[in-house]
Amino acid sequence: MVLIVCVLLAVGAMGFTLLVREGDLTPAPEENPELKHMEARRQVLYENLKDLQFEYHQGKLSDEDYQSLKAGFLYDLASVMDSLEQFEPRKGKQSKADQASRPVPKTKPKQTQSGAQTAPCPSCGSHNSAGNHFCGHCGALLQQNTGDA
Repeated sequence: MVLIVCVLLAVGAMGFTLLVREGDLTPAPEENPELKHMEARRQVLYENLKDLQFEYHQGKLSDEDYQSLKAGFLYDLASVMDSLEQFEPRKGKQSKADQASRPVPKTKPKQTQSGAQTAPCPSCGSHNSAGNHFCGHCGALLQQNTGDA
């Protein structure tokens, strides 16, 4: 009796694997090469910032060079994070209720020498260009002013 049950289970398992159609399988998720590139670029920028900080603490860079290079890396990182947010719009979005309860910074946008407006970061207070979605200094999500309110 046990032998018959084992044979039936073996035949059933082989039959099941041989009779599964390709249409019955769930399709593999399609990978977006541009999204993959942006994630790799983000990782490289994080590593560059870590290496830059290490070299600064080792005394290989002056304060001026460190601040200049750091600002450039953070600006690039902010643009990469903005691009990644466009690929995954629901991941970083908050509901309108969450945005309404968020504290509004007391500083107002200021004009740069070139005439472009900058927006203050609600987290650290540093000014960023109005088109940025993330702070170039701390990486926090910048509050976007929409006409909905």
